[in-house]
Amino acid sequence: MRYPWCLALRVIAEAPYMHIRPADPGDCQGLLDLRNHYIASSFAVFDEEPLAAQDIARWMSTFSLAGPHLLFVALDGEHLMGFASSQRYRDHRAFRKTVETSIYIAPGYASKGVGTALYARLFSALADEDLHRAVVGIALPNEASVRLHLRFGFTEVGVFNECAVKAGQYISSVWLQRQLGSDRC
Repeated sequence: MRYPWCLALRVIAEAPYMHIRPADPGDCQGLLDLRNHYIASSFAVFDEEPLAAQDIARWMSTFSLAGPHLLFVALDGEHLMGFASSQRYRDHRAFRKTVETSIYIAPGYASKGVGTALYARLFSALADEDLHRAVVGIALPNEASVRLHLRFGFTEVGVFNECAVKAGQYISSVWLQRQLGSDRC
């Protein structure tokens, strides 16, 4: 997709305070705070109890600096603006060419191009990987996330109606997919 990458370059040029890089252990507290924010204040994540630092450290250990499982952070100085990741979709070997993506933006940074810049960096890094599909599940409603994914070439696959329960409320999620790499098996 050409448009989102070009847009991301414009966003980064207009926001020189934004620095995007692979996550490192020093980002653990910021990632913990961001994940716990969404656990406590939204249905975007299905966790119901706050995470601990060791949970984030364990989660971060599933990513690498190279390969298909990546974790990027956007920073404003030392402040975490958000993260984007690509992780194993399922453990079964048949899914080895599919990744599940995830993106979260810190409060105060929504609609400022952070998500666009993060996804542009992530998909640029994935471009040369031996992958076929990226998938994402988005808890509904979340129009901003759905719009971002559509801009990055995702198409809707379908909706799982009321497939999760959090805080006594049923939650539906829409699933989207995007082609990656070549069609070779």
